[in-house]
Amino acid sequence: MTSMKTTVAYCRVSTDEQARSGYSIADQEEALRAWCTDNQHELLEVVKDEGHSGAYLERPGLDRVRDLVEEGGVSVVVAQDADRITREAHHRMLLHDEFERRGCKLIALDDWGDDSHEGQLLKFMKGWVSKGERLKIA
Repeated sequence: MTSMKTTVAYCRVSTDEQARSGYSIADQEEALRAWCTDNQHELLEVVKDEGHSGAYLERPGLDRVRDLVEEGGVSVVVAQDADRITREAHHRMLLHDEFERRGCKLIALDDWGDDSHEGQLLKFMKGWVSKGERLKIA
């Protein structure tokens, strides 16, 4: 029997409009809890960032996630969408590398690609798309 992967779920919303249009914290949490159940992951904690832009890494909730990963015992950090993690491609790669060094995988349910070199490129490209969306919102 395989052991369950220990998982931290991350939810973020920066504007009231996002909260009304399908990105509410409650909607994200529900989707992430269901994903953990469906994939037999032990949910350690749901971390929330409300009212914080994905353009910056300095967010109370993301700081909490990074601390949990650094302490050890977290196998996976999962978010509903890649743009909930960050809207900057280079931030996503930085977090990916930081978590990977600690034995933790960073996943977004809408990720493009896989763990191959080409898959990593697709995730990076998705980050550039997210940045463009942020610029349009601003």
